[in-house]
Amino acid sequence: MKKLLFTLLTCSFAFSAIAQDATQPKGTWYLGTADATQVFNLFSSNGMEVSPFVGYAVADNIAITVGLDYASMTTEVEGGDDQEMSASNITIGGAYFFGDDFYAQAGIGLGSSSSTGTDDLSSTQIQIGLGKFIPVKDMWYVSPQFSYGTMSTDGQSGAAASIGISFGARF
Repeated sequence: MKKLLFTLLTCSFAFSAIAQDATQPKGTWYLGTADATQVFNLFSSNGMEVSPFVGYAVADNIAITVGLDYASMTTEVEGGDDQEMSASNITIGGAYFFGDDFYAQAGIGLGSSSSTGTDDLSSTQIQIGLGKFIPVKDMWYVSPQFSYGTMSTDGQSGAAASIGISFGARF
C-alpha cells in the first residue's frame, strides 16, 4: 500500500510540474496573417489576399482565434472588359498546443463572394489542421501548418487539403 501511495504521489508531482510548464501560457496574445505565402502576391496583377487574425490563450496551451479574410482579383475578359471578383470570410477557431510547440486546430468560417454581373454567394467552411509554432526572434514567430477543410457555397460543396505558413507576433 505504501508503494502504491508513493507511486501515485510521485506521478501527481510529475504531472503538475509538466502542467505548469506551458509552452503557450494563459493570457498570451497573437497577431498575424493566415498565410505568409499569399503576401508575395500583394503586388501581382492577379489580385491580393489579406488574412489577418488575432488570438488569445484562454488557458495554458489553449488559444482561440478570430480572423478576417479578404481577397480581390481583376481579370480581363474577351472584348476588353475587366471582371472584378471579391470574397470575404470571417473565421472563429481554436488551437491546442502539445509537445514542443506542435498544435492541433479547428475552425469554422462564414463568408460571401461576388463577381461583376453575378449574384452574391454565401459560403460556410469547416477546417482542421496540424502545425508547429516556431519562435523566431523576440516576439516574432513562424508557423507552418497542414490543414484539411470542407466548403459549402449555396448548395455546392467541396473539400481540399492545404499547406500554409503563418507569421506574426506573440505578446
